[in-house]
Amino acid sequence: MNFKEALEKDLSSVFFNVDEMADQHEFDGQTLDLIVVDNNLEDLNGLGREQLDAMQEVYKVYKTVYVKSSDFFVPKIGTELVLDGLSYYVEESGEEMGIIRIVISANES
Repeated sequence: MNFKEALEKDLSSVFFNVDEMADQHEFDGQTLDLIVVDNNLEDLNGLGREQLDAMQEVYKVYKTVYVKSSDFFVPKIGTELVLDGLSYYVEESGEEMGIIRIVISANES
């Protein structure tokens, strides 16, 4: 077994295993095993509480979605994606070592 095969096995059996780290979600019309992390601006931008309080903009909710690259694609920034029935827009995306990381946001009402 080479490194790529070992990595793919670990991705399926550990990281994206619903009994371990992942959960099933409806993502852009597909049911996929994903890792979804709720974020705030402090996590994403390294901003302090005072800076965040001083910002006068629409409140956004951010999530980071991790998905196997064999199950999905790397979306372009600004693309609309639907996660569990709610629409979000891609803020960042990229692929590394078989995992796609997608940061999505939505205006919160």
